[in-house]
Amino acid sequence: MNISKQIEIGEVIISSDVLETIVGVATHKVDGVAPLEKGFVSSIKDKLGKKIITKGISVKVENGKAIVDVNISVNYGKNLMEVAKKVQEEVEKAIKTMTNLEVKNVNVTVSEVNITAEK
Repeated sequence: MNISKQIEIGEVIISSDVLETIVGVATHKVDGVAPLEKGFVSSIKDKLGKKIITKGISVKVENGKAIVDVNISVNYGKNLMEVAKKVQEEVEKAIKTMTNLEVKNVNVTVSEVNITAEK
């Protein structure tokens, strides 16, 4: 879903792909987050050197507020709750800073533990 805002000299439209990219970049900046590995298609893309930063991300806008769902993989040994909380904080900050959009929810699901990155 795109968001649009009327300004003095026209309309500004932000595509849903852009919102998902903002969320993806903010998520992957958090220490302990690893790229999602599940699925045959993702393993092929990884072998081809293509990473999709928006994998596992959904952004909806309802009543002018963003509702974000993020699936993450956390590196083994990291505190899952701390990593998820930091993802929530970083995603909210990035959306507010880059779009002026209020954030209603950032729902984080830890769907994998990355055992290849033991530290």
